[in-house]
Amino acid sequence: MTINIVLLDGKDKLKKTIKYSLYTTIWIMIINPLVSQSGRTIIYKSPRIPVIGKIRITLESIVFGANMGVKLICIVLIFLLYSLMIDRDDSFSFFSKFAHKITLTLSMTTNIIHRLILEITRVRDVMILRGVDFNQKNIFKKVKMYYPFLKIILISTLEGSLDRAESLYSKKYGMGTRTSYSQVEIKRVDYYFNFINLILLSVFTYGLFSYMGFYDPYNELKFFKYKDMLFLIYIDLVLLIHSLMIWGCKKWKLLKYMI
Repeated sequence: MTINIVLLDGKDKLKKTIKYSLYTTIWIMIINPLVSQSGRTIIYKSPRIPVIGKIRITLESIVFGANMGVKLICIVLIFLLYSLMIDRDDSFSFFSKFAHKITLTLSMTTNIIHRLILEITRVRDVMILRGVDFNQKNIFKKVKMYYPFLKIILISTLEGSLDRAESLYSKKYGMGTRTSYSQVEIKRVDYYFNFINLILLSVFTYGLFSYMGFYDPYNELKFFKYKDMLFLIYIDLVLLIHSLMIWGCKKWKLLKYMI
């Protein structure tokens, strides 16, 4: 997955994503051993603490927290890879044909958040030019300074909702068949990539129903079984083919047009 992100010129975004995801992973690894007392390999056992009792930190709970952290990083990287592979406008246009209300809601939500951030930044800069000090330590003065932001959010939300309602009404949204002014062309290379994804999905589904590729560190750490290692190798081979095709299409444009 990281190879595909680098091949799609997402190296800088990859660094930022991994950086912030690692913070969350470290917190999971710290909190999980303190909450979960399961596991046989005891690393530390504290004396009795009032109300809380004894704290027992096990190696299995640390490994489980690390496993959950890695899964979180993988999920975030999947969304990053999706954003690099598919254009946002094309994605909204495609899903709007099947779930137009949900797509419209998501589009409006992202637009509103972006507008509010711009409005807050603009008003903050204007207030700083007028001499407002946002580094006040008095909590009452801070509340008084940030009070205009609440009015801006309310006014901007109301004005934006009226503008969007008038725009949707003028375009007769929901009163007939949806029109499309641009079409996304599916090329031959897209079919090849979809075929590889179908193979990957089939291998994953087979492993899911065959209970392969699962790892549970409780109650005692164990090594991966032979069938689990073989299953992971199959998954990696399919992903490697996917990465090679992306690399080939970027390096040789002729290959992209041929397939």
